[in-house]
Amino acid sequence: MPSHLESGEKKDRYHNLIERIVTVNHAWKLSREEFGQDFPATKSFRGVKSSLQADLIREFPEDCYLVIDPGTQHTEDPLYSVRLQRTVVINNAQKSDAEHLPCRIAEQLLTPEEIENAVNRGR
Repeated sequence: MPSHLESGEKKDRYHNLIERIVTVNHAWKLSREEFGQDFPATKSFRGVKSSLQADLIREFPEDCYLVIDPGTQHTEDPLYSVRLQRTVVINNAQKSDAEHLPCRIAEQLLTPEEIENAVNRGR
């Protein structure tokens, strides 16, 4: 698949978004474990992560896509995996995704067309 990240600035923005998503996701999990899911900071971290994921999907449609996580497909709160077309190194680890995004939150942040296009890119 051809790279759509030709310019250094665009590539930096892409990498920075993914790094921020991973970092905020980690902070959200720590806050949830320590203070609970209803704690204001926990909710804030989740919101920031989801907004960053929506930015990634909008700004880099050729470089990411959505796939329903099979383990959550038949649950009350299914999740999308935000997948990357190419792996990136974040904190010395290979990443092929930009974490999970609950379907209900994706429906709040993205238009139905954006979701459909992102899902179709994964097929």
